[in-house]
Amino acid sequence: MNVLGRELNSVLPQEMITEVRSALVNSAPPTADHERLRACMALDWFVRTWVPRWSLLVPDAGEQLASALAGLPPIRDLRTAESAGNLIMALSSGPDQTERFVAANYERDNFYDTAAVKAARQASATAVAGSAGTAVADAAASVILDESLAARTDIALKGVAALTLSHSLDSVWPYIQTWASGPGDFDAKRISIGNLAPIAAQRALDPTIEELRQEVCGLYIELGRLG
Repeated sequence: MNVLGRELNSVLPQEMITEVRSALVNSAPPTADHERLRACMALDWFVRTWVPRWSLLVPDAGEQLASALAGLPPIRDLRTAESAGNLIMALSSGPDQTERFVAANYERDNFYDTAAVKAARQASATAVAGSAGTAVADAAASVILDESLAARTDIALKGVAALTLSHSLDSVWPYIQTWASGPGDFDAKRISIGNLAPIAAQRALDPTIEELRQEVCGLYIELGRLG
């Protein structure tokens, strides 16, 4: 609980942190008795809420994975964690596939290509951390490491990073094409794209980040009220 609280302090906006603290003001202080249960609930949220929500960015296959993960029994022990890990392995090939696609379709010596990839990578990193995925995974692993390893949280984090990179790149590239073909000389376009591409790339992921931040606030309140 304390680990998750510290992690969320660096992830959530101040107004959300204030709301969470207000909701817990009359709660009993957390005890060691429920520490394992809290960790299992955090891991369960990561597996059956966080990963499915990001998986929905991918039509068909992602929707199937999201449905399968959401339909799992709650993670409460090593067996249920292993069941989740078996499904999460579907994300294991995503990072390599995405990097191969980027290498084949975006040239390193082309300014417009590199601007798109840079913006998408930045947005992807923000999405994984900013939606509390890393924070919850780390908090769970600090108490139930074996279950976290069995659930393949490492694969989930890398897989979600890959699919958010791909989604963000697909979203920002049409804007860059429009800006590149617009009026003005190259230097003006370079400055404009450098400023605007990160915004466009991030905007494609912001709705899901916001949803998950709201969800993790609810999780933290629930964990705090266990006492």
